[in-house]
Amino acid sequence: MPLQIVIVGAGVLGLTAALTVSENLIDEHEIYIIGEYGPHDPRLNTSMSNCHEYTSPWAGAHFRPFPSANEQDKKEMKMTRETLRYFAEVAVANPESSIQFVDGVEYLQSPNDLYKKVQYGYSEEMNNFATLNDQQGFTGFKYDTWVVNTVVYLQYLYRKLVFQQNVKFIHQKLDNLKQVTTMFKSPIIINCSGMGLQYNGGYDSQCFPIRGQTLLIKPPRSFKLDKTVTYQLADGSWIFIIPRPLNGGVILGGTKQKNDTHLGIRQEDTHHLINLGNKYFPDLRKRGGDKSYFDIERVNVGLRPARIGGLNTSVEFHDGHTVINNYGAGGMGYELSYGASLQVYSNLISVLNKSKL
Repeated sequence: MPLQIVIVGAGVLGLTAALTVSENLIDEHEIYIIGEYGPHDPRLNTSMSNCHEYTSPWAGAHFRPFPSANEQDKKEMKMTRETLRYFAEVAVANPESSIQFVDGVEYLQSPNDLYKKVQYGYSEEMNNFATLNDQQGFTGFKYDTWVVNTVVYLQYLYRKLVFQQNVKFIHQKLDNLKQVTTMFKSPIIINCSGMGLQYNGGYDSQCFPIRGQTLLIKPPRSFKLDKTVTYQLADGSWIFIIPRPLNGGVILGGTKQKNDTHLGIRQEDTHHLINLGNKYFPDLRKRGGDKSYFDIERVNVGLRPARIGGLNTSVEFHDGHTVINNYGAGGMGYELSYGASLQVYSNLISVLNKSKL
């Protein structure tokens, strides 16, 4: 009987883990992905108005490195660089993935010492990294980075999984991971459930949501889509623009509201983004007569699945069943996606090798 691998969660971490495992595993195997939401859900091709709990389509999905403050940061930093190298290859070989490399620019109004000293984790492996001259009280940095059209990229992964790797999708909500063992005989479970669905139910108590609201803008024709720019303000708020490749508009964002589970649109957040956008990105506005305005296509709301202690890549055993964890990435799902999938694959191989002893 072939090895049965069941991935719980069809976000970018789950899809990427499935692709890496399916492309590298030599043993005869079957791979299944179970998810309430995902690219197998036809609503992803519409407004997704009822699927804000599925965070991956709403993610900012651009890479901003940051200095490492602890060992977990260093571990995740290496995953982001593995993803960076992988995305550089995919951008050339598969432009339909929507991955594109652009200038990454960021300005910090009140940078901490880690940024001031460009500590480890910030500039490593970042091509064309440079410090910019102080501009109106901001410390600036510049480097090469990537952007991606989230919905296009999720569909790209989905098509590769279904048509090239023969991965099977199951459209279902699970109440616990134990349910997987009633659906399959002896599955290895890869837990990519975002907030960390547990074997006997409930979610990882270390996980928490971070609400994000952004605006999808239709830019004027004169607007150059060649860079992503972020301003980190002294009060802790952010304002940024991220071009969406393949005619996907421009993201103007965003909010970071911890432990906030409100999935509706907050007008005060929209006004906040518009006000900061007017100040820092006036060129993104269109003009009609004697007025200028942001041409808003859509307001995005999503809940980033964060975790105290960072991404969980541990291995657990329950009732004789293996669970390989890969959840709790917060706002770094795309940045960690490929690097995390390599860790999943490494953990899987270790489990398989031990079972053969």
